[in-house]
Amino acid sequence: MNYKHLLYASAAFCAMLFASSCTDDKTGKPGEPTLDFTLTVNMPISVESPELTSVEATFTEVTTGQTITVTEFSAAQEESYRIDADLLPGQYNLTLKGVIRYTQDGVTGEGDIEASRTNIPVSEESHALTVETTVATIRTNNFVIEEIFFTGSLTPEGQQYYGDQYMKITNNSDQTLYADGLIIFKSAFMTVDKYDYTPDIMATHFSVDSGLILPGSGTDYPVAPGASIVIADTAIDHREFNSQSLDLSGATFEYYNTRDDEDVDNPNVPNVQTLFADDSWTWHNRGFYSYAIGRLGEGVTAESFAKDYAYTAHYEMVVEGYGSFPMEAECWKVPNAWVIDAVNLSIESMFMWIVTSPTLDSGWTYCGKIDKDQTRYGKSVRRKVYKQEEGRTIYKDTNNSTVDFTAESPLSLL
Repeated sequence: MNYKHLLYASAAFCAMLFASSCTDDKTGKPGEPTLDFTLTVNMPISVESPELTSVEATFTEVTTGQTITVTEFSAAQEESYRIDADLLPGQYNLTLKGVIRYTQDGVTGEGDIEASRTNIPVSEESHALTVETTVATIRTNNFVIEEIFFTGSLTPEGQQYYGDQYMKITNNSDQTLYADGLIIFKSAFMTVDKYDYTPDIMATHFSVDSGLILPGSGTDYPVAPGASIVIADTAIDHREFNSQSLDLSGATFEYYNTRDDEDVDNPNVPNVQTLFADDSWTWHNRGFYSYAIGRLGEGVTAESFAKDYAYTAHYEMVVEGYGSFPMEAECWKVPNAWVIDAVNLSIESMFMWIVTSPTLDSGWTYCGKIDKDQTRYGKSVRRKVYKQEEGRTIYKDTNNSTVDFTAESPLSLL
């Protein structure tokens, strides 16, 4: 190789080296100074006393795809935190994930939070941003309501068929839990009729009119992490009576109404008991109510609860053309701290209000868009999957059924 060719080769090699060094740079022009970018992260408003324990903020430059991840943070104002990043001028997309510790109704828990923004300008004139975070999932280390099938089904002749309703409850924690003594509560108030009930106790209590208690002495019914239990209205193979229904003969528990001569008892499936003596349980096939799972407080029995937690709710019913009439409803108050999970149900055209404290459920879900919607049959509301971890499914739980559930979903047990 002569000297001239050697110069060309050396020049080409330097050009390649220079290009390579530019690719490794964060973004922008070589040697361009970085800017001190300040990200203020506001905590979710849906939980009480949130405290950030860890965070991962990833800035991705739109043009080059280069990323910078920051995990350090410091306290800013009340319930907000500051993240400092060295960024070159450009346009960035932000994804933020973190873990918070919070207090809810006197109980401390953990949760995952998230936030995202796109096309954030970073320059001398723009080097600060404030983002609001939302709860991605609540780490309750407890049960969640995974699915409620309340609509019933239709026969091939188009007739309504009942008795095949069920609730599916899943262990959303990483440890074995026990279903013994778990209670399914039904709200006393409807989501489709709004009244000014007095006393107004919703901030501290969940008003109920019925419930189901699962059997067991404490450790009779273990539920492994990610496993589920099914509480059936009637635990039989309903396909024998309706080919468009499903087989519930393998349910974990069933509700057997001893006062109904037409009800069927499956001797192989343990029965649940009603919360109140001489009470009966029914699922409203359009939703219209809220359902929750929980446990009675320490030392409280079904008998003492029925006596000590009863109250009368007063309200005015307005009948168009006739005036208003004073009304009252006999209810029971469940402290919100006893509630593990809650789901508000309704239909789109008639929804009026949420009948739980927003700390229990700030949203609602549905099967049926209009009253008596014929398309609702054979559908359920099902909780969305958050992620897979250690061979189990973790379900989305933000205490907002609007975002946590898939409305009008196919049944999981078919």
